[in-house]
Amino acid sequence: MVTVHDPEAQIINQAQNRILRFNHERGFVVNLQKPGDGVLYHYTGVEGLKGIIESDALWATSAYYLNDSAEILYGYRVLYMALEAWLKARNLPGTSIARGLAESFMQHFGHDALQRNIVTPVYLTCFCEEPNLLSQWRAYGNSGGYNIGLQVPMEGIVYGLKPEPRVYTARCVKVEYDRQRQVDRVLGLLDFLLPILDEQAVSDSIRAIDVSSRLGFSQLQESIQEILFEESLGFKDPAFAVEKEWRFIVRSRAHLKQSNDDGNHDNLPINFRTARGLLIPYVKLVPSEASTPIVGNGKQLPIACVTCGPGGDRISGGMAVRGFLDGRGFRSVRVDHSEIPLVF
Repeated sequence: MVTVHDPEAQIINQAQNRILRFNHERGFVVNLQKPGDGVLYHYTGVEGLKGIIESDALWATSAYYLNDSAEILYGYRVLYMALEAWLKARNLPGTSIARGLAESFMQHFGHDALQRNIVTPVYLTCFCEEPNLLSQWRAYGNSGGYNIGLQVPMEGIVYGLKPEPRVYTARCVKVEYDRQRQVDRVLGLLDFLLPILDEQAVSDSIRAIDVSSRLGFSQLQESIQEILFEESLGFKDPAFAVEKEWRFIVRSRAHLKQSNDDGNHDNLPINFRTARGLLIPYVKLVPSEASTPIVGNGKQLPIACVTCGPGGDRISGGMAVRGFLDGRGFRSVRVDHSEIPLVF
């Protein structure tokens, strides 16, 4: 039986560490992204506003229960196209492990992936970099809805929010809508990750260890697959470019363990709400309790402003929101009103 002390297992573990370090460094850079005015806006209806302020938490909804679950399939299609282009450009021999894995990924991310129940748990909270976007106001009802502006510090929005509890990890990404740039980003990942498998020492070690062993090929395959999948979550069809969306992506932490993890003894705390006659899974995003808060006392959501949407009574609506925020300890939060001259 192979152990962690065997030379082959150690070589594969070193390759795994290179992959994880690469992904961690990329994630650190991604999380530092900021919108132009330093605020991201979460559009919601009146019940959403009430729930967020009262609970001092946002909800990250299962990606498969979004209004249009085809968004996940779009990302799969981009991955498929990039893998196909990568294989064509490389023209690797049949003995190449990188080629075999790329071909396997093409099947995994193929057009019928969801129909084959290939479902990777992921939760999303959506933001917009525009504070007064008509298409978003239209999406949240005849009342005009609201948006909640969250301050993004220099360290990125994940500095002000964290998933609850620690068994989750999070990344905030700016959605990419350009198809060629999407493919190019995946090609960049493939160019770094897959050639590792064909390095002589790594490929020899992979072949020396049983394919089912967790100390062998399977850990490399799973890590690369997770990186590709998470990258695809930041892609949307160009037709939606007007949304200017950012996404807070929440995943269970499979690889990047932290010192306070409990060894996966805790069950994943998935909550459920009801909508459209369905039970909708979600997880909570709560204040990160940052030691040097940008907004508030560090123990509340980093809310900079709340904007009331077009329509309704401007004076009474604003007064109600002001009183609601003050009563919940958000006295420094600014209350605005959309200037769009629109009656729903």
